[in-house]
Amino acid sequence: MKTLLLGMTLGCALLAPASSAWALGLGGDNDACDVSLNYDVTLTPKKLVIGDQGQERYRVEMDRLYVDGKEVTLDAKQKKLLTEYQQGMAKQLPEVVALVDEAMDMANAAVSTALTPLLGDETGTKLNDMMTQLHERVGKVVYHKGDTYFIGATDDTIDKAFDEEFSRQMEDLVMQSMGSIMINIGKSMMNGEGDFSERMDAFGKRMDKLGEEIDQQMDERSKALDKRADALCDDFQQLMAVEDQLRQSVPALSAYPLVSGRP
Repeated sequence: MKTLLLGMTLGCALLAPASSAWALGLGGDNDACDVSLNYDVTLTPKKLVIGDQGQERYRVEMDRLYVDGKEVTLDAKQKKLLTEYQQGMAKQLPEVVALVDEAMDMANAAVSTALTPLLGDETGTKLNDMMTQLHERVGKVVYHKGDTYFIGATDDTIDKAFDEEFSRQMEDLVMQSMGSIMINIGKSMMNGEGDFSERMDAFGKRMDKLGEEIDQQMDERSKALDKRADALCDDFQQLMAVEDQLRQSVPALSAYPLVSGRP
């Protein structure tokens, strides 16, 4: 029953209107990676671009740095830090994008498995369609196309992906889904065999069985995802330490911290 409720909660959370803040929550319960990105990040084989609202704030091309469109002269130590930072981002971004994609796939499967039996075929089909749309829209904010990786973090980027029309569709589906769940639960209570207490017990057992099935399907996958997230969190902390050193060493970068909310 716990897993079923978790799936239902996850479903409602995913179907709620999108927030205009992008949080990078890696490493499970590790608060060190519970941070928010301040800028959109674009990575190609030849450059790293940090920006917002369609404007570049700074970019890195090999050992050359451009801030607000102007090249910044660097000494050997600064170039070493810059190269280390770019290489770290080149390693981290593909892993983050892959992790988000895998998490979305798992959420889609969990929500469908947990909620569809309670919704009925018609509403369940609408839920699956909406989850597919949600995945596609997340793919506009975090994606890998060819040799380009992108993580969108700013309000402008996220608002374009999750517009008001999509939010309204989400809200309508949530209301319809919750109504279908309550109707189906009511039918189970009224039409089962035995007295009310026995029907409640039978319904609880069916939900427990469904929860066990979800556990079996998701447990191994979830553990593997948590393990990857923990490893990524460790690497991310090291990368942010390099970024701190770089911003302290290069005054032109001091106004552009990549993340906020670090403990």
